[in-house]
Amino acid sequence: MKALDEIAAGFIGAGAMGSALVKAALNVIDGGRIFVTCRSAENRSRVAASLGVTEARDNSSLVLRSDIVFIAVKPSQFSGVLREIAPHCGGKILVSAAAGITLASIRAALSGSAPVALIRVMPNIAASVGESMTAFACENALPETEGALALARGILAHAGLAERVDEGLMDCVTAISGSGPAYAFVFMEALADAAVGLGMSRAAAYTFAAQTLKGAAALALESGLHPAALKDAVCSPAGTTIEAIRVLEAGGFRSAIIEAARSAALKSRSSAPPAL
Repeated sequence: MKALDEIAAGFIGAGAMGSALVKAALNVIDGGRIFVTCRSAENRSRVAASLGVTEARDNSSLVLRSDIVFIAVKPSQFSGVLREIAPHCGGKILVSAAAGITLASIRAALSGSAPVALIRVMPNIAASVGESMTAFACENALPETEGALALARGILAHAGLAERVDEGLMDCVTAISGSGPAYAFVFMEALADAAVGLGMSRAAAYTFAAQTLKGAAALALESGLHPAALKDAVCSPAGTTIEAIRVLEAGGFRSAIIEAARSAALKSRSSAPPAL
């Protein structure tokens, strides 16, 4: 298995997620060994030029020139892409970022053209600023698979945190870290609305709300303390924060978050694309 500083990487799909993964790869792979394609030739040229990577004329030529291939297209487009590249996948590492499509279904669709390894990933929108929470899963623990995972993880780590999970948890991952930024943005907007209602300017309100959430998340990750302990540290006896917590609990705040995530996971499980 080649090292990161020797491999060539291909990215099929140059939308927000594909572009974010390309940016992560540029931290460890020279742009001359990174290839991109997408449905729009104009967009492909624009992305390649703006990121300083190489434009491939089509998906098949990209796969032939790459050691590891990231497929970051919509689930509805995935089967068409897979049919196109299947004859050229032998000996490659394929990394799928398509929601709901299992590793077993990809392996079955590839039939005779066997890649070295198949990896399934679920990043989130924060990959665009290097702060994604990315989950990844693979088929088995063969030596060649472990080497492929190390290569993929070496790239994904530059998009944020990357953790290996059992593939059976991917619907959970979708509901928590995949959809989670949207929950945070709703909370952020609500905090900002409260600030505006209390006299703060809208611009300042968004800054205060966003930095507050960012700081709380950083403290939780860096301290390693239980979230309840961190919450208790902010709540003084008979103080303002515990009064706010009382109102949140009375309004079912905690339960609403749990039920929202459960609904998202059930939706992910029930809306999986048909077999490839």
